[in-house]
Amino acid sequence: MDSRWTLVAALVVLSLAPVAPLLAGPGPAPALPGFRAADADSERAREALVAAALRPDTLRQHLRILTERPHVAGTPEDRATAEYVRDRLSSYGFETRIEAIPVYLDYPTESRLELIEPDREPLAVRERGVAWDKDAYDGTVFDAFHGYGASGDVTAQAIYANYGDVDDLRKLAEMGIDVRGHILLVRYGKIFRGLKVRNAEQAGAAAVVIFSDPADDGFARDDPYPRGPARPSDAIQRGSVQFLSEGPGDPSTPGWASRAGGRRLKPAEMKGIPRTPSLPIAWAEAEKILEALDGPVVPAGWQGGVPLTYHVGPGPAKLHLVTRHDYAVRPIWNVIATLRGRERPDEWVVCGNHRDAWTYGAVDPNSGTICMLELARGVGRLARAGWRPRRTLVLCSWDGEEYGLLGSTEWCEANAEELQRKVVAYLNVDVAVSGKDIAASGVHALRDLVASAMADVRDPRTRGSLYQSWADAAWKAGKSEWTRDNRERRLRGEPEAPFAADLGTLGSGSDYTAFVDHLGIPALDMRFGGLNGIYHSIYDDFAYMDRVVDPGYDYHVALTDLWTRVALRLAEAEVLPLRYTNAARFVLDQLQAVADRVEDMNATLEAGRPRFEVDLAPAREAASRMLRAAQALERATAEGLDANAWPPARLAAVNASLRDAERALLGAGLPGRPWFRHEIYAPGLNTGYAAVPLPRLGQALLDQDPAALAAGAAPLREALERAATALEHAAAP
Repeated sequence: MDSRWTLVAALVVLSLAPVAPLLAGPGPAPALPGFRAADADSERAREALVAAALRPDTLRQHLRILTERPHVAGTPEDRATAEYVRDRLSSYGFETRIEAIPVYLDYPTESRLELIEPDREPLAVRERGVAWDKDAYDGTVFDAFHGYGASGDVTAQAIYANYGDVDDLRKLAEMGIDVRGHILLVRYGKIFRGLKVRNAEQAGAAAVVIFSDPADDGFARDDPYPRGPARPSDAIQRGSVQFLSEGPGDPSTPGWASRAGGRRLKPAEMKGIPRTPSLPIAWAEAEKILEALDGPVVPAGWQGGVPLTYHVGPGPAKLHLVTRHDYAVRPIWNVIATLRGRERPDEWVVCGNHRDAWTYGAVDPNSGTICMLELARGVGRLARAGWRPRRTLVLCSWDGEEYGLLGSTEWCEANAEELQRKVVAYLNVDVAVSGKDIAASGVHALRDLVASAMADVRDPRTRGSLYQSWADAAWKAGKSEWTRDNRERRLRGEPEAPFAADLGTLGSGSDYTAFVDHLGIPALDMRFGGLNGIYHSIYDDFAYMDRVVDPGYDYHVALTDLWTRVALRLAEAEVLPLRYTNAARFVLDQLQAVADRVEDMNATLEAGRPRFEVDLAPAREAASRMLRAAQALERATAEGLDANAWPPARLAAVNASLRDAERALLGAGLPGRPWFRHEIYAPGLNTGYAAVPLPRLGQALLDQDPAALAAGAAPLREALERAATALEHAAAP
């Protein structure tokens, strides 16, 4: 994938859709979308009361308790965290319950890997620990394993396959190296780990070993833990190998809710998990395999950070891999808490974070769990003083996310009709704090709401607003692309677009997936990010967070403040703060990117290959119609709010149309993966996490499939026309 298409098709942190100029300094705080001007001060005052009540010591105490023991989904320790979260949320005034869901899960019973040729040496499948970190020695932590991995006992020569994506395996074939019957050694990164195993399985490999290369998250990036945030040489990244981009959730109930006594596929019928065994290892163990590999020196771009020259193989390194899993239907536990709205109780603002972890989960996910608890405590103080939100607030502590977004997906599938009727937005925080850089991804209709909330939150590092930090980072990362895009606009005779920081594009990998991709509910994901070298290892514990990442819990306070303001503004706004002008402009920019990419690909086609042809004009017209309708609605909304002229029935109709606009962007399902229904947002089929906007068109280009490209424009046009119609209905007097 070339770098330009990576920006367009796998945009995760930054989008360059033209919205409004933001770089003249922070200036006055942006207006609150959806509020009357006379109500803005009282809303900010209410939010300030919550912000003043946020306490670092409370956040720290929650984290110490939640991370005292490893709590893999479905274990007794996981149940204990559910009860703790339930009790805290109940004490803050929320109506709270635990919902048990039976799901198909595996735990490891044996994990073993050894190098048997040219010399015999066992390879470690757990970390060594560090002297002053008591948690890093806990024998109850599972040895290295992959959730939803296959059992197996394999002896074979090793082949190094870089990141294990489809291009890497194609390159090996071009080099004349047959991977069939071999154990592939691949490094983490670039694509989701489950797709590495899927690709290897499709190529005929006997097993897969995945290691974290220090070039990606180790000493080549920063000081390793305990001195810094980079990955130590012995840290192992556990994780799921479900085929996430084909559909998340319980693999025994694909597309329908998992219920006690309900229909389930038999293991042989499940298509979303691998049949090929795999294990994760640390780079210190991978080094021993790499040292024993011969064959050609690796192609350009394949050399990693282990201090030796990488060779492809095969052999003489031969491995013996044993992995055994205990599969069963086991309960997991979602915690659902509700603060009923005073005026519109059947409109819900849902906030969520998952609670389960592969080990202790101090960063992933319980940095987010403690922020949700502190949000609830702050909002609960308002409720005890007599206030209630206009709309209902629902807080969800998901379980089973690490295996494949189980708790949230099964809840969405079980309650799809009610959620599509009631939920106005879903606000996700998974990892709240792994560094110091603010990041937000979401449906673009939420962009102005997020910007307005960021303007009122202080960045702990700069002491300015998060809004300014976000805009500055966007400018630094995107100014060259923005300059180039405006030059191309001038050549096409179009007006230049002002630069604007924008939300990143949602793909998959966290609990927003079922809400946006399956149900068409506007969703947002927020975090402070940074190098997270201890990811999914035994070192993701309290000591790491407390000593390295956020010793003062200042970033947790800031993230909680931001999350609270976004949630309260959605809950209190008279008109839902969804700006579909931003979404329409994003689509128009992506359509232009597709056109540019088609032109580039046709210019380099080999003789005799079919050209890429697609008529984008109808989709452009539909997106332009959506833009015009959104602009008319936003003008009508501003006038109606300013004049205080809209009766309740008119407000209800406008809000219903705004709610339905995102649902209108759902289609019948993407080719080969019908669970994913959104026509604007989806993860790439071969990336897992990273987004491919306009997925029918974007995936067709990535797959170099002219027929799929030609067929992809019509369903997109139809979805845009449905959204435009919903917005036109809302704007009509």
